[in-house]
Amino acid sequence: MVMINVAEVADLYQVRVLVMDMPPFMQVHAFRCARRTFDSLDKSSPRQIAFNMKKDFDKVYGPAWHCIVGSSFGSFVTHATGCFLYFIMEKLYILVFKTKVKKNVSISH
Repeated sequence: MVMINVAEVADLYQVRVLVMDMPPFMQVHAFRCARRTFDSLDKSSPRQIAFNMKKDFDKVYGPAWHCIVGSSFGSFVTHATGCFLYFIMEKLYILVFKTKVKKNVSISH
C-alpha cells in the first residue's frame, strides 16, 4: 500500500488545504484537476474550474458532487461523510463536496 503525503502533494500543486473530510487520494485528485484546468486557461475562470471538477468527480466517484470556486463566497452545506474539501489555489477558494442522492420512491394508494 502506497502512503500519500498530502502536504507534499499540496506544495507541488501550490494549494493550501483549509478544511477537509476526504481521503488523501481524493484530495490529490481534486488538486490535480483544479491545477490542470487553471493552467490550461488563458485567464482564470472559476466557472470552468468548478464545471471540470464537478464533471470529473461525478464521473469517477458517482453523483452528486458540487463545486464552488471564487475569490469571495460564503457557504453552509451538508455533505456526505468523507466527501468535503475546501482549499485555496492562486487566490481562488475551491469548495468541493458530495451530497447523498436518494431515489424517489412513489407510494401507491
